[in-house]
Amino acid sequence: MFRPTLYNRLKPLQIHRHIVAGHKNWVKSPALIQLEQLCEQYCHVPRIPPRKVTVIGAGSDVGRIVCMLLKQQKVIRTLAMYDEHPARCVIGVATDIAHIDTSPAVEAYQGRTFLKKALNDADVVLICGGAYVSPPCCNILDRDLFFQNMPFVRSAALASAEFAPHAIVAVQTPPVDANFTLVKYTMKAARRYNKRKVLGINSVSSMRANQLFCAVGGMDPTANQLPVVCGTGRCTRVPCFSVPVKKPNSWSHTEVKNLTRLVREADELICKVKSNYEQGHLSIGFATARFVTCLMKGLFEGSAYIDSALVEQGSPSQCFNMKYCSTPVNVSKGGISQYLIPKLDGYESSLLEDSKLDLEDMLNLGRCFASGDDYYLPHEKVWPCLYPSKDCPVVEPCGKKAKN
Repeated sequence: MFRPTLYNRLKPLQIHRHIVAGHKNWVKSPALIQLEQLCEQYCHVPRIPPRKVTVIGAGSDVGRIVCMLLKQQKVIRTLAMYDEHPARCVIGVATDIAHIDTSPAVEAYQGRTFLKKALNDADVVLICGGAYVSPPCCNILDRDLFFQNMPFVRSAALASAEFAPHAIVAVQTPPVDANFTLVKYTMKAARRYNKRKVLGINSVSSMRANQLFCAVGGMDPTANQLPVVCGTGRCTRVPCFSVPVKKPNSWSHTEVKNLTRLVREADELICKVKSNYEQGHLSIGFATARFVTCLMKGLFEGSAYIDSALVEQGSPSQCFNMKYCSTPVNVSKGGISQYLIPKLDGYESSLLEDSKLDLEDMLNLGRCFASGDDYYLPHEKVWPCLYPSKDCPVVEPCGKKAKN
């Protein structure tokens, strides 16, 4: 982006002296460089937002879906796709997406050498991709998943703090509960942290809860919003089925418990039905793209509502005495403008209390690896929904059944 600095105004003079007169180049002298810095300090040129979204991990399964959906949004002018793995061929993916005849321009960057260019002047940075639940067991612990994705997320956070200090950072790489604090304390060490501009994406849990709730009640999902509080993991999601005003006529406590279990175990169910090959990348990608679109609309088109985001709360005493919690938020020009705390019933409150221990453990895990503190495994009794370590049953693919 062109900025009318003193150096830009004197640049023609510099070229003329070098080529025509051959005089000594006084334009780059230390005195004039110091003068330019003083001019920038006291006569700062305001930043003009380019409406740019940078997707780190754009070559992953989720990243490709997110980029394709973001290409359709008019609020975005530039979509920068970055991936460090050559095997994902993000340049080819970007070339394919660039053929979609919509307004956002597409840029592609492959390799860490070009990470600075990808992040330069971004308004929103999305950290997605990484490893997901994979064979041989769907019940892989979130802690083990964090160890696989931690180097990728940490390098993305360091680069965002250095090259995109004004951007809103959205974390989607699982487990979000641990990676959120990893990003927070990494950026805090670089003195670039702003609690209104770092969010963990929990929209897929809210979207699934809303769809299940409306399917049971025979309602339109687009006319309803159902928040999910506490965390983003399988043991920390607390869907708030008591919040919607309209409920099915025959709404029992057993149905609430069953729907809550479905929301919590949605990733494992999809993993089993897909023959253990992958997770629900389509639904995750759609929810993530909608989350990023709401961020951009909040920045440039007025306040926007986000159904569920893991954030550092402005007032923990008003949010179940939790410093970090997933809640609905409103986003405006400067980031998060309002924290919307839903009211819970008795069952949801008890589930929240049980989930706090797991959430605190995952948050502490990310903090320790960012700050270098020692991390200790908690006692087994603080895991209220720890899954047994056994292989999950895999549904036989339809192709094999047809051959038999």
